Amino acid sequence: MPGISPVIDWYSNKAYQCPRCRHDTVADPSKWEVYTCCNCGTRFARFPRLQRFLRHVGITCKWCTQRHPVPVDGEPFGFLRRRHNGCGTYAEDQVEAWLFDPDEYPDHRDRVCYVNTRSRRADAVADIAHWRSFLGRDEDDVSPVLAVVADETFNKYGPDMTREQEAGLHDGTLEVYGLGVLRPYAPPHRRRGQFYAAEETFTWGLIAPAGLEGIYTQQAPEPLTAHAPQL
Repeated sequence: MPGISPVIDWYSNKAYQCPRCRHDTVADPSKWEVYTCCNCGTRFARFPRLQRFLRHVGITCKWCTQRHPVPVDGEPFGFLRRRHNGCGTYAEDQVEAWLFDPDEYPDHRDRVCYVNTRSRRADAVADIAHWRSFLGRDEDDVSPVLAVVADETFNKYGPDMTREQEAGLHDGTLEVYGLGVLRPYAPPHRRRGQFYAAEETFTWGLIAPAGLEGIYTQQAPEPLTAHAPQL
């Protein structure tokens, strides 16, 4: 079929790597599945000639498919998923926004719904927030919400970090966040009801317990309340 890359033989020395760019893309490969490299898009299998009879599983690398929960006031609502796009100097790390939607899509994609792909994590969180039916509000409601976003640009092992903080970041008990406001576009804006990350309100590099990333409609989580802007 046009536009679809052919299936080629996997890398015999290291089957978990892409045969073209050597990117780690599958943890435990099966001989009876066709994989897709998340770095360059190459499709590969142990027996390429049998591709019509094999299960095509797509991108399976743990780094790309790991779900990062984005709850609303502590309740499950959506998640982020990393995606590595392109290769070489054109490579770009992107973030996918997904919703849990078992009512509308009972048998669709593991009961989740794809929303959007963004280059910035805060924008992906805002895309989750703009599905504001979870708040029971209408499109003309212009009240903002707070967002806690993982800070992926922070140097967690820089010279200003204490040994205790480094240990907490290493074992996963601490995380680095940005805290700011998500504002809805006000009518008559054509995107009214949708949220955007108000960059000027965000404070970055806040070290706090892990698992706080999410959307908050009333107040920020207690470890970050001192840094929360007024809504």
